[in-house]
Amino acid sequence: MKKLITTIVCLVAAATFVMAQTCDQFITSTNGKKFVYSNLDSKGNNAGSLNYAGTKKDASTLSVHSEITGKNGKSLGASDYDMNCAGNAIKIDMKSFIPAASAKQFSNMQMQGDGKFLTYPMTMKAGDKLEDGSADIIVNNNGSKFAEIEINLTNRTVESIETVKTGAGDFECYKISYDFSFKSKIMGIGIPFNMKAIEWYSPKLGRFVKSESYRKDKLMGSMILEAIN
Repeated sequence: MKKLITTIVCLVAAATFVMAQTCDQFITSTNGKKFVYSNLDSKGNNAGSLNYAGTKKDASTLSVHSEITGKNGKSLGASDYDMNCAGNAIKIDMKSFIPAASAKQFSNMQMQGDGKFLTYPMTMKAGDKLEDGSADIIVNNNGSKFAEIEINLTNRTVESIETVKTGAGDFECYKISYDFSFKSKIMGIGIPFNMKAIEWYSPKLGRFVKSESYRKDKLMGSMILEAIN
């Protein structure tokens, strides 16, 4: 369970904060870049790292490869998904929220999803309620259904606007809280995993620069951006 929690982590102003860049600028500034995050346990100790690498797919879409490793450097799982800039929002494929442990378990299988994306409007303000995100994914093994995955992000709220200091620099961010629910059912049997999360989302990067996860108000782990290469 601790590994699952760790891999899932693997995610004050009231004025409006406007993204200064266009979709083209977002794609250009992210294409070919590698984002390196530290993955920390509940006590702030090193639990590994999370790496994202983006490649331009077309004028509005970025293909992202992510991989999470343990503190020994061994891979805990990897996944590929798309980020799309639609002019007034950046959208992230919901498959990116599959925990690394599950992604590794199903790595040699085929996933069929409903193509849903989580939306981050370019313009937000403290107090805004953002759209929920959900996905229902079927995992097939040699043509037969092996598992079902349900993901839900609800009660997404912009709490404030804050400057976050990271190893990669200082970023103005939207502090967004939400409830996260994940269930993987194999042979019809599955136990839901629920937690609360907070992320500091940088519109400049189109992604979070810091995140924290909680269960019953207890901090379970966090991630913070360390470098952009």
